[in-house]
Amino acid sequence: MNRTPYSLAIVASVSIAFACAQSATNPAMNAPDETAWRLFLQVNAAAGGSNALFETWASDTDTFRPDPQFPSSPSPLRLRPPVVGEQGRLALQRAGKLLPQVPPLAGSGEETRRNLDTFNFIVANKLYKRSGLKAAFGKTLSFPASSIEVKANWLPVADIPGFTLNRVAAADVARTFHVNTGADGRQYALVSMHVISKLVPNWTWATFENSYNRGRCDILGCIDNFGAQPALVKPAAQADKGYPACQKSPALASLIAVANWDPAFANYCLKGSQTDFTDSTGLSVRLGNSITERGFVAQSSCITCHSRSGWDAKGAATSSAGFDSNGAPLGPVNPAWFWSFTGQPPVFTGKPGLKQTATSSDFVWSLPFCAIDDSVNPPPPTPCTGK
Repeated sequence: MNRTPYSLAIVASVSIAFACAQSATNPAMNAPDETAWRLFLQVNAAAGGSNALFETWASDTDTFRPDPQFPSSPSPLRLRPPVVGEQGRLALQRAGKLLPQVPPLAGSGEETRRNLDTFNFIVANKLYKRSGLKAAFGKTLSFPASSIEVKANWLPVADIPGFTLNRVAAADVARTFHVNTGADGRQYALVSMHVISKLVPNWTWATFENSYNRGRCDILGCIDNFGAQPALVKPAAQADKGYPACQKSPALASLIAVANWDPAFANYCLKGSQTDFTDSTGLSVRLGNSITERGFVAQSSCITCHSRSGWDAKGAATSSAGFDSNGAPLGPVNPAWFWSFTGQPPVFTGKPGLKQTATSSDFVWSLPFCAIDDSVNPPPPTPCTGK
């Protein structure tokens, strides 16, 4: 099996730290927007044909099966309807929250892919199946520092003109958006992307959108202190009406000038990055994509949501995509997500009556959601099967 592109990706991830180290100590924490862009350049490097590197990585179907297989060659996109946005809207409705007046994004599809090191960690620890999750209950998991995951959202190419309020004509979609072919034979345009990496213990978090996404900076604004001029774009008074193109800074333009990728990727913008649950004053940090978290961007925190990912002693997920009675949690990890205890907080190691009720998946939602039930032969399909 020829895995040269994947070994090169591992080398590239190491070079990110050295390249950024010239401008900051501990760049993933102190220069998060620059780190985000270097990761974006890496995962979207040309990998043959119309494929970016991340499109050659393992999908959920490649990973969560009786015989996990890292792909030896790219395969057509196999997309699933976005899950988080709809669940988020329902969670906010149950909590009595006022929802923004934006219509659901019909026709969109989603996929999650992971690089070889992430895949190998899951397989080596048997975390792709329910019996492996049961065996790992109570243990502390930590993916290798070279781990990267990508969540990508796509729209049919035919829908892009309407989606962009006709700012992009049908003839210009492939020049403006990265385009690839789905398993259904249709052409799809990449509209947004989350990129996470294990360069720091709590992972790095960054989300990107095409500059023509009509809700790109709605609600939270767009913040990019490395790659954009201006660095801050405030949300417009009216949602879903579009924003000007994000002008690239000289520092980012110099990286793009030597990038080996689909030139359409130059039309994407960093919506924001996240390195912690709260700021130095204790205020909760928010980060949400207008596509992936459509409908609950106002109460979205990538790191908080993923921190809730875990499973119980039976290997079953302990949360429905991280939502709670308040809609979507913000701020630091709640120990009640993983422990039962007597008395009141604070909760600490050795607290009387402390009992573990869930194991953290080290921020990786696919483990409790996609693990196959290997107590049945053949294992029944999971929500991730075929994607």
